Amino acid sequence: MEPPHAARRPRRPPQCCSRSSLTTAPPLGKTGMKQGSFVVLALYEVHMASAALMIDGIVVAATHEERFTRHKNEMGFPVHAARYCLQAAGVSPSEVDVVAILNHHFDQNGVANLLFKRMSRYSREDWLEENEKFWKPTLMEGRNVGRSYFHLMGGWSRVASDHHYDLSALNVDAAPDALAAVFNAMRRDAVRRLLDIPPERVRFLPHYMCHHHHAYYSGPLRGSGVAVIHAEGDGGEYNQAVSLPTPQGLRIVAGTRLFNLGRLYQWMTLMLGMSPYGHEYKVMGLAPYANDKEQARSLKVFERYFKTDTARMVIEFDQRPADMFYTFRDQLQTHRFDGIAGALQQVTEDRLVEWLAAVVAQTGCRKLAYGGGVAMNVKANLRLAALPEVERLFVPLSPADESNVFGAAYWLTEEHFLATGRAPDTIPALPHAYWGPDYTIAEARAALAAMDLSGFEVSENPEIDHIAALLAEGCVVGRCLGREEFGQRALGNRSILAHPGLPGTVDKINHQIKHRDFWMPFAPTILAECAGDYLDNPNGLDAPFMTIGFATTASGAQALSQALHPADRSARPQILEQQANPAYHALLTAFRARTGIGALLNTSFNLHGEPIVSSPADALRVFRLTELDAVWIEGHLVRRKRGA
Repeated sequence: MEPPHAARRPRRPPQCCSRSSLTTAPPLGKTGMKQGSFVVLALYEVHMASAALMIDGIVVAATHEERFTRHKNEMGFPVHAARYCLQAAGVSPSEVDVVAILNHHFDQNGVANLLFKRMSRYSREDWLEENEKFWKPTLMEGRNVGRSYFHLMGGWSRVASDHHYDLSALNVDAAPDALAAVFNAMRRDAVRRLLDIPPERVRFLPHYMCHHHHAYYSGPLRGSGVAVIHAEGDGGEYNQAVSLPTPQGLRIVAGTRLFNLGRLYQWMTLMLGMSPYGHEYKVMGLAPYANDKEQARSLKVFERYFKTDTARMVIEFDQRPADMFYTFRDQLQTHRFDGIAGALQQVTEDRLVEWLAAVVAQTGCRKLAYGGGVAMNVKANLRLAALPEVERLFVPLSPADESNVFGAAYWLTEEHFLATGRAPDTIPALPHAYWGPDYTIAEARAALAAMDLSGFEVSENPEIDHIAALLAEGCVVGRCLGREEFGQRALGNRSILAHPGLPGTVDKINHQIKHRDFWMPFAPTILAECAGDYLDNPNGLDAPFMTIGFATTASGAQALSQALHPADRSARPQILEQQANPAYHALLTAFRARTGIGALLNTSFNLHGEPIVSSPADALRVFRLTELDAVWIEGHLVRRKRGA
């Protein structure tokens, strides 16, 4: 079987991935594009490197490099993801009008981050070592140990071999401007060498603004009554900002680069013994368990450092700490872990609530589109959505950095529409999340043929009602069907599914399948027609992507008990409309017919610490290594033989 980190070539996209099947316009020409179509290929190289392809404002394909290399949160030039997007769209390199690359330049630490694949490959020990060798002497002690951690953390001996850049001309110790220019030339060269697209078609874009374009254009909110906001760890010129739609496109009206709650969350994750840039969600999950007394004690430490400037619509320091790790570690040494997590979550929520109230008051806009890495905090989003000042809150698909490939493509399409006399607000909202690779039934058969099937039974062409019956009986089923969803959260096509109300399901999945932390909650997929029964959602907010938390009703708390946060009974739902994923919707409908529950427990189909499965071989490998009851791949259901 395929090992977890084996690289593989992109699969040939199936017929359903052709451009003509994903747009409403009739196909013209050999690639199915209308004459004069504007084609953007967007690339992101840092945390969870990704690619997306957009034609005239319509997303055609998008995926992540990790799904091919099998390294979680993969970094580097996303060559496999980019090639997939071109193949899936049927677009030749010559037909790409512009290649948008996120981050218009990198400094020495930025280059080191990429070449080390730091956010993907560092251990917790590495993060602590880097802090001790570079950040502590630089920020806390005022000692000069160099401009970067590059040499201190191993230099060239640590550079990954699979970043895809030609580094022959790189001098990492060059002056900052020279280093940025040379490395950008290498990025352009990677586009030429690996994708066969002329380097003059490359445009480097500021990071922060792409969050705004994704949050606005991928969602349903349009017009003068909408404010767009973002908050993140490091976005370049701004890491928190407010923009408004204008006749000339989105325009920033307020912002700061001193919003540091995102950075605080990262480094407190490390202080609590978990990995930054990967385990922040675990801290968020831990927070509701906090003892009130311990939380209040830790909150006193955090609160004095951050304030909301309501007039300027920003969150900045009230008292500036020397750094974001040692300053707080030293003050929290005798504090309990749960109190720290709870206080960190509370200060984040409290300041964000003040900020959104200020944005509404200052702009007069009660409809908000919200992006950036901090928008991944669904617990905070629950409070933001419930604010009386807020009429509508939209949080887009996977709003962290990986989705900036959508934002970059939307930004350049907005620019193109304005230049050609078209209204950018006619760009349609993102209809669903399923933009990644599919596979053929022949590939499913090949994966089965390569597997030792002793101890398993295989059924061909299983009926949906049969799968629903297994779930109703308490079986846990891995579903690997159709095009992959984009983002960090599984949304049905690469998911582990189970009965949401059957006692013992959480323990079974945690201990026998996922091997995850005991305090982490699961999430439900809920039929849109049932959402009102289970969720407290008086404003009828859209939540198709698991990006907003909700309180549950009494019936929801009972029916979805295994798919809620155990401490506060809140839900992080995927509210599923039939048109978004008809086959998945049909399964939930069949399960509802059997049980009366219009929802399923849904968690990502992967082993803890690995990317979500992509191919049928990936799915079968996870099946063999765990105690999943069954796996459903194209045309086949594989189950363990009873007693095996």
